[in-house]
Amino acid sequence: MSVVAPAPVVPNILVEDVEALRAFYLEKLGFEHRMGVVGRDGRLDLCIVMRGGALIMLSRPEEPSAAATIRPAPRPIELYIAVPDVDSYHEEVRRRVEVRAPLRTQWWGDRNFGVDDPCGYRLWFYQTLRAFSSVTPPAGVTVV
Repeated sequence: MSVVAPAPVVPNILVEDVEALRAFYLEKLGFEHRMGVVGRDGRLDLCIVMRGGALIMLSRPEEPSAAATIRPAPRPIELYIAVPDVDSYHEEVRRRVEVRAPLRTQWWGDRNFGVDDPCGYRLWFYQTLRAFSSVTPPAGVTVV
């Protein structure tokens, strides 16, 4: 196993079925399995998936009531993940999963699209096309 520099932030999604969510990230979004920990019951307690420099932990919580279910439900957090070529990645992903927010260039200089994982977490994949300092916000938007 090669050493990977740690990501500055690694979200940990608490989920009742780590295997099912892991399969989605690997099979539908092209993430790689980085590592896993099998619990005494033979199921994954924890798994880390990776795409480029982005790492996401999936784990079963100690208290099952704290876990997200494998049912789409809006969640209070969204993940914004950089990819080197968002157009190519969009083309790859859209054949395997429903794109919930279409591919488009945003006024702040990013080109992005969004998909929802089976727990309802919105995953935004983006590529920065222009430096934020060189963009002009639309009318009515004030950048501070």
